[in-house]
Amino acid sequence: MTACIILAAGQGKRMKSPLPKVVHQVLGVPMVLRVVRQAVAAGLEHPVVVVGHGRESVIPILEEEGASWAVQEEQLGTAHAVTCGLKNISAESVMVLLGDVPLLTSSTISELEESRRKAGAAIAVLSTCPPDPSGYGRIIREGDLLRAIVEDSDCTTRQLEIGEINTGLMSFDGGVLPQLLREIRTDNDQGEYYLTDAVSIAMSRGMPCIAVPAEDYREVSGVNNRVQLACATENLRKQVLDAHMIRGVNIPDPGCVWIEESVEIGAGVQIGRSVRLSGKTLIGENCFVGDGSILIDVDIPPGTVIEPYSVVGWTGAR
Repeated sequence: MTACIILAAGQGKRMKSPLPKVVHQVLGVPMVLRVVRQAVAAGLEHPVVVVGHGRESVIPILEEEGASWAVQEEQLGTAHAVTCGLKNISAESVMVLLGDVPLLTSSTISELEESRRKAGAAIAVLSTCPPDPSGYGRIIREGDLLRAIVEDSDCTTRQLEIGEINTGLMSFDGGVLPQLLREIRTDNDQGEYYLTDAVSIAMSRGMPCIAVPAEDYREVSGVNNRVQLACATENLRKQVLDAHMIRGVNIPDPGCVWIEESVEIGAGVQIGRSVRLSGKTLIGENCFVGDGSILIDVDIPPGTVIEPYSVVGWTGAR
């Protein structure tokens, strides 16, 4: 059994929002729900979301999804959050994911877990190489093994030249994780329990650790502000549009069209400019959707013509 803990207790001050960061939407879906769904798709057992700040806004979203949660009353660091989520969990493996990484896919989650098992490692850390690694913890390797994760502020001049960074996503041997958590201390500038310290502790005990690179840094990038939120949404929007066009949907001007992942569109459909398709909308084959139209949670029969600037299914609730 592989358990999953999703960290979502932070406030996200850089979002400049009264809402907790993880409830902000990417292409119509709260970030934390995207992570929960990918964890389930990867076959992880009963993901537990660790909530804290603004949990009165997060828990109803999780309840609607049927997801479990644990409360971190005080935000004392990532290792403390994992400890909160680990209560009443006993598993062979434990994946630790982040609720603000909305583009993470189930295939990458599975690859991280499979790589740790294959290597017989105590910890596998998902890494990546973004265009600008500044501000991120660097991955320090020794051959195939992960020797340490060094925070940007603690890096030597030579270490700052390393392009491979820690994403914060990890897979643990469930048998050793509780022991590692107990040994983590707060002797750092923030006085917090850092989960990344588990790597150096494991290595000092002779437990091998590895770093598993993710090919696309965008998939594993966290969202910390509204600029990054917009970038994540744009990346996913383009993926969705590309997939529809490959399947035979005609979208002459995709740069101004919004189609959520939950929408189903038949082949031969023509989508005009500035169209929004949301919710559980189903459009049959060979339809025409005119410029500026908004369709939400509607079933459109094959061959239907939607006149430009039509609003169908709109209730004002979205």
